[in-house]
Amino acid sequence: MVSGGPLIGLSTGQLSRRILGVALGVGGWWCFQFLSDRPELAAVVAGMGPIPALMRGLSNLTAAVPFPIAEAMILAFGLRHGLGAWTGAGRIRRGLATVPGGLTRGSLRFAQDVGILVFLFYLLWGVQYAKPGLEAHLGIESTGEVTAPELRELAQRAVELTNQVYEELHGSTDSGTPTPAPSMDELVSALEIGWNEIGRDLGLPDRVSAGHGAPKPIVATPIVKRLGISGIYFPYTGEALVLGDLPGVAVGRNLGHEMAHQRGFSSESDANVLGTLVAARSPDPATRYSAYSFLQGQLVTALQRVSSEDAEEVMQARAPGVRRDLADLAAYWQPARTPVAAAASRVNDAMLRTHGVSEGVASYAGSTWVFVALARERGRDVLFY
Repeated sequence: MVSGGPLIGLSTGQLSRRILGVALGVGGWWCFQFLSDRPELAAVVAGMGPIPALMRGLSNLTAAVPFPIAEAMILAFGLRHGLGAWTGAGRIRRGLATVPGGLTRGSLRFAQDVGILVFLFYLLWGVQYAKPGLEAHLGIESTGEVTAPELRELAQRAVELTNQVYEELHGSTDSGTPTPAPSMDELVSALEIGWNEIGRDLGLPDRVSAGHGAPKPIVATPIVKRLGISGIYFPYTGEALVLGDLPGVAVGRNLGHEMAHQRGFSSESDANVLGTLVAARSPDPATRYSAYSFLQGQLVTALQRVSSEDAEEVMQARAPGVRRDLADLAAYWQPARTPVAAAASRVNDAMLRTHGVSEGVASYAGSTWVFVALARERGRDVLFY
């Protein structure tokens, strides 16, 4: 049976499936909005209900596959709709369908798939945006004035530790070449120990310290890097993914960041904080070096806003090898300074704002104030382990 006549050319069953897919997406969005107005309920649904277990189980299941299933899924989605468009165009050329009918048919098929993906996104990840973040869990306030002396003291200590761990790694203050990245397997094992430490110290839920699927390097690293993206959590497969050629000064902390998302921390600020603290508690010096390099960078950047003179003095204390590594990291990202990367950032910004992150991509830098608040509430040792 054909529904809609020659204009659409879909059977009743096909049309029903298209409508059901769209309805699922709308329902997922509505549930997110409902939970966003009820953060306590969202904390139960997203933090203590079956969803965290589903996320963890999915990550462990897909970890058995050595390459990112996420990239295969994205490719399959593109091929499905690319081939569908090609087939539809052929039908129009042969007079088997009209242009309006072909466009309508293709649009409904695309809308069905998007609706299903939206539903799964909220089920597997999106509801995490509705629950209270790390600050609420720790009972800290990240607002309020931060003075130049306070920032300078923290930044100085971060630079001292960065220099200290660099020398532990290389046996000198300057190895003469950029710090190489260790193998990802070594880093992940060290970070898992850090998760156990930080979970206990901060009183995080037990699921945070439980084993999850190991992060994977992105196969399409050269393409993704040009979007200015260092890593991504793909909720449909539970995979934490990072660029495969990140410099040694950055890779450990970035792995910790994506592992935080994998454990249900949706906020970029929360992921920055936890990724840094977890890496800092790692027994591996390369991982600790990555953590303190990131921390001192955020603190120095914040100090520059209130006292450029103090910031300059703190930066002068960086060891020569640390300066080389930071310059190497800046050069690594230079090819990503393109209109395409800017557009990708705007899309990310819009997505974050849509899901209640009012700062958008600026929330990545919000971790600075959480670091300061943690130091105020729990002492500097919580940062400088």
